[in-house]
Amino acid sequence: MENKFEKQVEQELKSMDQRLYDLEEKMTSIDTKLTQVVDAILGNALTKTGGFVAELNELKTKIKTLEDKLSRQENFKNKVMWTVGIVVAIGLILQYLISIYYNLKRI
Repeated sequence: MENKFEKQVEQELKSMDQRLYDLEEKMTSIDTKLTQVVDAILGNALTKTGGFVAELNELKTKIKTLEDKLSRQENFKNKVMWTVGIVVAIGLILQYLISIYYNLKRI
């Protein structure tokens, strides 16, 4: 009787040990996957990868650069338009003054 009980206890202990081992394996697998997710998001210092956060920061920098270039281009376009407008206005004023001068000269 004692022997049968010991075998049953031993069997239960082995079963518990196997379940513990399986749980440790699953936890290790989860930990590895979690590390991969964190590395993908935040980057990994060992491999010098930046992850999504670094990519977002890089994209922010590029967007800022593009916004600055677009702003400079708009400023340049506005300056050119004003310059053309002023030159045309001066030309029209000169043409008007010249026509007045010729009309006065005819009189």
